[in-house]
Amino acid sequence: MSVRLTVTQRSEAGSAAKPTELVIDEAVITLGRDKACQVVLAQQAVSRNHARISQEGNLYFLEDLGSAYGTQINGKPLPKGEKHRLRNGDIIGIAQYDVRFSHVAAMSLNVGTDKTSFVARSLVKDVMRGLTSGEGPYFRIMNGPREGERIELNDAQEIVIGRDETADVTFAEDLVSRRHAKLRRDWSGTHVEDLGSRNGIKVNKKKVNRKTLKDGDELEVGSTRLIYVDPTDLPEPSVVIPHEPVDDGGEEEEEEHTPNQPLPRVPPPKRPPKAEPPPEPPPPEPPPPEPEPEPVKAEEPPAPPPEPPRPIVREPPPEPAAAGGFTKQKLVPLAVMGVFALLAIGLIVALIAGA
Repeated sequence: MSVRLTVTQRSEAGSAAKPTELVIDEAVITLGRDKACQVVLAQQAVSRNHARISQEGNLYFLEDLGSAYGTQINGKPLPKGEKHRLRNGDIIGIAQYDVRFSHVAAMSLNVGTDKTSFVARSLVKDVMRGLTSGEGPYFRIMNGPREGERIELNDAQEIVIGRDETADVTFAEDLVSRRHAKLRRDWSGTHVEDLGSRNGIKVNKKKVNRKTLKDGDELEVGSTRLIYVDPTDLPEPSVVIPHEPVDDGGEEEEEEHTPNQPLPRVPPPKRPPKAEPPPEPPPPEPPPPEPEPEPVKAEEPPAPPPEPPRPIVREPPPEPAAAGGFTKQKLVPLAVMGVFALLAIGLIVALIAGA
């Protein structure tokens, strides 16, 4: 089964260039800056051997090869040294490149109903190949010291996972209980059951006590991840590449890219000139203040009645001055002085007579 990788380069401005499609039919696909890679991503932020896609049976896995800036899967960082199962539509992020992964069913180049019949035969052949090969369901260990090992599970079989040496599958880590979980397969399918462990079990990142597994489910026991693979399940719907006849109308044919041909560098589009912002409208005028009510004036007390007019008193005219120019005011002191003078003279005469 082939793989189709749709590579899109994002520019610094946020826009994306025209995507490039690569169809590769190899068990191991390397992505990186080195020209020896099947998918060459010509950018300095991409390591020489950045990431790898590997096929195991009908499954494909992605792993980071110790790159400088890491790899993302659907927007989340991919831990280094761990493998992630790829599904149709997964987006692999490497620097400014987005690589869309999808399975591809090869098609016949004949036109007509032969295309559909060829695809149907191809899908049936893939399923029958798994049924006739004698390969049954198994668990693949995805990380840890036992990474890559398989745990086969036959019909009517039970497998106990734990830390104790008596367990069928032993994981020597503190997060795993002595008897942690049990795997069981019967006529109804493959089941996993928690045996009362301290940290529980998870299926597809969700904690469960008991769960019937499907092909591709991820089981977590402690810090160990296991992928359940059932070749008897139908594979995921494959992407069919239709055969497009060559148009002789003069249109330019799309440039084909071989797997090891570096992708063209797309210059970032020119940014349009920034339009001047429209002038801001003037702020609305504030409404006029409401007139304050006039205070009620207190009633003033009644004015007192007007005073009756005072009678006009006329002063008597001044008395005329006496003859000789002396007035009464001048004559009084003169008389007093004369009396004192007479007394003094009498006193002097008496003193003389007594002597």
